[in-house]
Amino acid sequence: MISRILVVLAVAATLLFIGCAKPPEMEITAASTAMQTLREAEAELYIPQDYKMAMDTLNAANAAKTEADGKFALFRSYKTAKNLYVSAETLAKSATEKARAEKERVRMAVMAMLEQATVRLGEADTALAKAPVGKGNKAEIELIKTELAAVRTALDDAKRDTDTGKYLVAQSKLKSVMDRTARVQQELATATAKKTGGKK
Repeated sequence: MISRILVVLAVAATLLFIGCAKPPEMEITAASTAMQTLREAEAELYIPQDYKMAMDTLNAANAAKTEADGKFALFRSYKTAKNLYVSAETLAKSATEKARAEKERVRMAVMAMLEQATVRLGEADTALAKAPVGKGNKAEIELIKTELAAVRTALDDAKRDTDTGKYLVAQSKLKSVMDRTARVQQELATATAKKTGGKK
């Protein structure tokens, strides 16, 4: 009787070990899918720290699985790997929503910057057209015309980046456009003052 009980316990223990020895395929697939969605949301660009946390957790899960793979079947357990895959999936899903929200925030900011930069450049063009040109400031005015043309090209580049969804790139370019436009306006005021002798 005792021997039968021992056999039953041994069989149960073996089945338990075998159950633990199976890789958590469902969790692996779920985590991988969530990470792919996270990449598509451009989380690495918009929320790099959250992306890194999810990626580090997935890497830890893969390492735990690899370690379990190398053990003898009766002593193999994927419990740690399974838990890490579940955590990686959870982190990835949460980060995906956060990345999408941040991308939308940047998009809205870029649209506002684009409108502002366009207005400022238009104001600079108008001021240039009205600026008096003569012997005292002709060279400066020509340089300003060249710079404004370059700024206009940069603005067009930023518009293209915006149209293709490269909002962070566009944001950086638009900041440069507005800074350059402000400098041009200051240079134009200085050049105009030279021609008029500082009189309005």
